[in-house]
Amino acid sequence: MDPRIYRYAMSGDTNSMRKLVKEDQLDLTLQLTVHSNNALHIAAQHGHRAFAEELIRLSPYLLFRSNFDGDLPLHVAAREGHMELVDILIDSLKNIANPDDEVTDLESTDSSMSQAVWLKINLKGNTVLHEAMRFRHTKVAMALLGFDPRLADGLNHAGESPLYLACELRMMVVVERILSCGTFRIEGLNGRTPLHASAISGHYGITPFFVAIQASRPRTTCMILDYCPDIGELRDRSGKNALHISIRHNSLKKLEALMKRPELGGLVNKPDNDGNTPLHTATKYHVYRKVKLMLDTHCVDLRARNEEGLTALDVSELGWEVNPRQISVRKFLLSRGAVRSQFQTQKPQKFRVHPLNRRGVDLKSFCETMSLVAVLLATISFAAAFTLPGGYNSDDPNKGHATLIKKLALKAFLLSDTITFCSSLTLAILMLCGTLGDLVFLRSTAIWCELLLTISLYGSLVAFGTGVYVVISDQCMWLAIIILLMVCSVPIIFDEITRISSKMTPFAVRLQKGLLGQSMKRSIDIVQNTVTVQYSDSEPSST
Repeated sequence: MDPRIYRYAMSGDTNSMRKLVKEDQLDLTLQLTVHSNNALHIAAQHGHRAFAEELIRLSPYLLFRSNFDGDLPLHVAAREGHMELVDILIDSLKNIANPDDEVTDLESTDSSMSQAVWLKINLKGNTVLHEAMRFRHTKVAMALLGFDPRLADGLNHAGESPLYLACELRMMVVVERILSCGTFRIEGLNGRTPLHASAISGHYGITPFFVAIQASRPRTTCMILDYCPDIGELRDRSGKNALHISIRHNSLKKLEALMKRPELGGLVNKPDNDGNTPLHTATKYHVYRKVKLMLDTHCVDLRARNEEGLTALDVSELGWEVNPRQISVRKFLLSRGAVRSQFQTQKPQKFRVHPLNRRGVDLKSFCETMSLVAVLLATISFAAAFTLPGGYNSDDPNKGHATLIKKLALKAFLLSDTITFCSSLTLAILMLCGTLGDLVFLRSTAIWCELLLTISLYGSLVAFGTGVYVVISDQCMWLAIIILLMVCSVPIIFDEITRISSKMTPFAVRLQKGLLGQSMKRSIDIVQNTVTVQYSDSEPSST
């Protein structure tokens, strides 16, 4: 190689290189080092983007030339982790390999190679993905997999697949990406699997089986089970099996598909290290439809107790609050014959925690909202009291009297409107006093105000119905009756929607995670030469 070309490639001096090639009419394809590296190899090694772009423009054939190690410039760029340069080389290869482009005589000689040049291996059998992963260049590996997922199906001469390397090097993001490719190899060094690689790496790692479940990849999970049927017996460090993890991280349909696998049929009653079965887990997070799915198998032990001596019914009553989903789960368990443990014969009083009594609740925002609603209700009910339905008499001797005062509906209107006004006004005053008092008094008044607000809302509902009825009943009775029926249906509709919503939660686990602000971290450890994976979830706080 001309020493000037070598120096320019090392320093990235694009202008000097361009001038030299133009003046001396150099053929860049013939400029090779003693190891058969061309100028693009050197530029790729040092990460000179502009220099590489100019080389490709002057001589595209440099992209396809390998050195004595069988490395293409793309191998070198991937090994060095130069992300921008990898993108340029990939884009150039795509453009050159495009069959719609005009193919020159020079390119036609290597047309078959150009179509899959990024899949080419070097003398060690490494693809560009192997090279990127061996030096832990995660971004480069992700870019290569996005360009051509077939790279995940490669196997080098040492018998290492990309999935094996990702597990060994603890590159979790790459593992998840490979598992989503659909086609991949799992072989490893000396016949080992990614599971062995995770164990050897120690400390922080994962197993592909649990990652596939957590990432909601049912097809990948089934592929792993087909290849290794006994992997269903695998547990993480806390003793959780595939069903425990699926309940936490999968939708209902994906959990159902997983439970249909015969390899996992015996996991329904398998407890974790705390004695919690999958039913305990589903009950703990109030996932009604998942609880129902498990009980529909008719092989769930409803009497199973965890290390604290609690059955699934006991767990459903922990932290008891006004929660429709929790209530639905508890009712369903009772309907299926669930029992409490002998240590807990009734719903424990110490666990009945009102949401407003929990730590961290923003009582200030709660009081502001309640005060605003109370003032609005009081204003509306006050105005309604002095604009009575039917109006007032304007003739003597009953001038100023309500024209429809003898009607029962108007009397009901006045009573309900008065109840609404008094309740909402009391609510507003309590909120004002509560904000001026101490925290304990504020919590106490806030809890009482919930009852007052409910009374006010129902009072306004009755006032509306009776007010409309008293005005139009004489002229159109059928319309008045329909309006009353619609008003009376509001509590029924509310109760029905609440009941349905508490059950129809196909993505309840993810919603639960978002609402409770849970965080998850994955850790892996070696216990007596057995790979165990731990998903340590921060439990919901008392808030």
